[in-house]
Amino acid sequence: MNKCLVLFVEGDTEVEFYKRVIANARQKRSGGTFDINIECKNVKGVGGFKNIALRKFIKEIKPKYDEECEFSIALCRDTDIFELSSKPPIEWDEVEAEFRENGARQIIHIKARHSIEDWFLLDAKGIITFLRLPKKTKIAGGNGYEKLKRLFKQANKMYYKGMKSNGMVERLDIEKIVQNVYDELYQLYRELGVEE
Repeated sequence: MNKCLVLFVEGDTEVEFYKRVIANARQKRSGGTFDINIECKNVKGVGGFKNIALRKFIKEIKPKYDEECEFSIALCRDTDIFELSSKPPIEWDEVEAEFRENGARQIIHIKARHSIEDWFLLDAKGIITFLRLPKKTKIAGGNGYEKLKRLFKQANKMYYKGMKSNGMVERLDIEKIVQNVYDELYQLYRELGVEE
């Protein structure tokens, strides 16, 4: 039986990041290969989990694989928008139910506490090096996104949430980040057949 893991993420930066995480998992697996097909799709913001993700799953992904394929869905999102809202913008139970009705065997939730930028900043040294800023550069700002934006500004560059990072993600110490957020990534690694 074919297996397929589909990651739905909020932006291009996350696509880059999760591809590196999957490469990291591949290195940890004996033989270095997966017996699973992996797709990573950008839903362009948290609202995309409501409609874009399911549409991509039904129209783009399912037709590529045979009827016997077992699908696991990973919903990879930031938590910041849900932390402050009394009425969350998305009912995750409904999203899950729709995927199950359309053939998903398992749904896992990967939640970047506050935002993916907070995860990136776990390797602040790598970001500072990438931006060619002095080693002693202070990191200031309210949340991870603000901090990253300020660092980029100090280097006369712009950081846009969800846009391609122009090489920053490639320079991050993924192993260091994974070690720090392994509880959040555990289900993904298990789905890829990697047990730490």
